[in-house]
Amino acid sequence: MKMLPVEVSVGTRDWRERLKQTFLVTFPALLLCLVLDFIGGGVLGKHFSMIATSYPLLLVILPGLSDLRGNVFGAMASRMTTALHLGKIRGILDKEVTTNISMAIGSSTIPLLVLWVAGAIKLGFSSSSLVVLLIVIASILIIGLLLGYATALITIFPYRWGADPDMIAAPLITSVADIVTIPSLIYLIFFYEDYPSLFYIFTAVMLVLFAVLLLKSHYTREHRRAFKEVATVLTVLGIIEIFSGSTLESFSDVISKVIILSVIYPSVLDSVGNFASIAAATTSTRLNLSGVKALKTHDFYLDVGSLLLLAPIIGFLTNYIAVYVTRLIGHQGEIIWPFVLGYPFLVLVNMLIGIIVAYIAHRFDIDPDNVAIPTVTTISDVMGTLFIVLLAKLMVGA
Repeated sequence: MKMLPVEVSVGTRDWRERLKQTFLVTFPALLLCLVLDFIGGGVLGKHFSMIATSYPLLLVILPGLSDLRGNVFGAMASRMTTALHLGKIRGILDKEVTTNISMAIGSSTIPLLVLWVAGAIKLGFSSSSLVVLLIVIASILIIGLLLGYATALITIFPYRWGADPDMIAAPLITSVADIVTIPSLIYLIFFYEDYPSLFYIFTAVMLVLFAVLLLKSHYTREHRRAFKEVATVLTVLGIIEIFSGSTLESFSDVISKVIILSVIYPSVLDSVGNFASIAAATTSTRLNLSGVKALKTHDFYLDVGSLLLLAPIIGFLTNYIAVYVTRLIGHQGEIIWPFVLGYPFLVLVNMLIGIIVAYIAHRFDIDPDNVAIPTVTTISDVMGTLFIVLLAKLMVGA
């Protein structure tokens, strides 16, 4: 891979300015993501028992579905940030943007089918599993279109305003993905149950819109390579996500006894993934623009260190907000100190993994923009799911 002879500093050489940017730019973005995550968390907590009883296959798919969306569009945001630095993108209606959106939707289809098959095998094929498949397909199309253009917006506009998209785009889009994923699945279930004929028509219309998007796209050799890389990585990661989903479904009875953990679950996966994604995206952009030497600069260590300072704050706020959301949906909630104390260590491990994954991809001549964020968010899902299950077992004494 040929490196540009450019010295890139995503941060700033003065640690005071670095901390100022972290707390005035990154922290508000992470806080906004955290608050928005509880939209999905509240919906999941309210309907968790219903899903576990009537549509358990959704619990097998849910972590992978949320993660794949964050992965796909987080990687898209990372690629677009690099393209913006190189002057390849100028506006949201550019054909480059359209191509990236169609590529993102297409590359997420295969791993989701893998997840569905794995879940159906685990729980048995039934009419319920077919309903879940139709709901997932409809969700892929409508939410994919919305997230695609949302990714373009939150990447292009911050860049125009002089902000670094790597520090806000990935966490925002992964949180938006989490917000729409859980409510869309649940309300598509209600849509199907109440108006099955209209549901079929809606799904058909979404397929037509996607076909139009494909016709307006322009795939170059670079795009085809990126699609191959992303689709391959996501399929492998989708297989890994089977573990997260199966674990969530297998221990759903334990989690149901501590509703606050089902409320907090999406926020944990998303926030930990956000920290890891920022670390991976920052590393990826530096590697693509300046090579390995960019990781040995004082600025890089300041970026990582200042970001890590936010972990204890976000961890406590996650639990604090979850208490009130849980009470809002009619259940009891309290501060879980093992969670508050363990969260920063979970973040630290996943941030280090994000940096290492981006570096390894670069060393093997694989564009880290295409693989780093998907990989680290999947790993974050697995570790976050295990973290929640361990807390649930600790709290109920199972």
